Amino acid sequence: MRLHVEAYAKLNLALRVLRRRADGFHEIDSLVQTINLSDSITVEASDAGIEVRNSVEVEGVDLAERAARDLLAAKGVDGGFRIRIQKGIPVGAGLGGGSSDAAAVLSAIDRMTPPRLDQETLRTIAAGIGSDVALFLRGGLARMTGRGEWVESLSGSSHEEYVLIVPPVHCATGPIYRAWESPRIDATKDVLRGENDLLDAALHLHPELVPYRDAIERLDAAYWGMSGSGSSFFASFATREAARAGAKRLSQSMPEASVHVCRAVDSGHRIIEETP
Repeated sequence: MRLHVEAYAKLNLALRVLRRRADGFHEIDSLVQTINLSDSITVEASDAGIEVRNSVEVEGVDLAERAARDLLAAKGVDGGFRIRIQKGIPVGAGLGGGSSDAAAVLSAIDRMTPPRLDQETLRTIAAGIGSDVALFLRGGLARMTGRGEWVESLSGSSHEEYVLIVPPVHCATGPIYRAWESPRIDATKDVLRGENDLLDAALHLHPELVPYRDAIERLDAAYWGMSGSGSSFFASFATREAARAGAKRLSQSMPEASVHVCRAVDSGHRIIEETP
């Protein structure tokens, strides 16, 4: 049996960092939307254990491999799978590609090894793999709290069109969070779209991002922001035509960056083909 899965990226439409926790993680409050920028994953049953091939080099254990092993362990199943990942989501850009891949693999292997687990069990497994993984089990428009493992789905997805610019800069999440120095005084205040508490830390560690921040800010958008811990920036538009015009401006002025026009999707991943 073989499954093909699209694993979607996410945008942090807003991100507040509330405090550093005793376990070393940070407490966050984030409004998140999954978008149709995706990785392509093939999961196939095998007799040779867990094998993951990723089109990009990954430091340490690939989250997709950990997802496969943790899922099989939770089910008490001895199985083998070949997992192939073709990256379409830029790495180190705050778009959640690795976490999305892990959630897609969890869902695929759960389907391939019946009986299927309930959603709460899958969420618990996902939270143990990484802070953002639980988001991609459902996707759409959501609010993430805790260290990212608590996900509240919100009614409907955003109907906005997004221009996304990804500079040729890799932002590692850990150093950005460690450079954050502004604890929230009022954690009850509503989170605002475009607000990202990690922006100053990202610009401090990577001042080469400033021209990209300035360029996205100059677009005539409803709001703009940085996704996650960077390095990507996005701008929101009401129509596809306006988004395409903004993307054209960015592509012409910053040809070294990758520019995308994206739309919201209602899920974290999509199984697009199943072969017996």
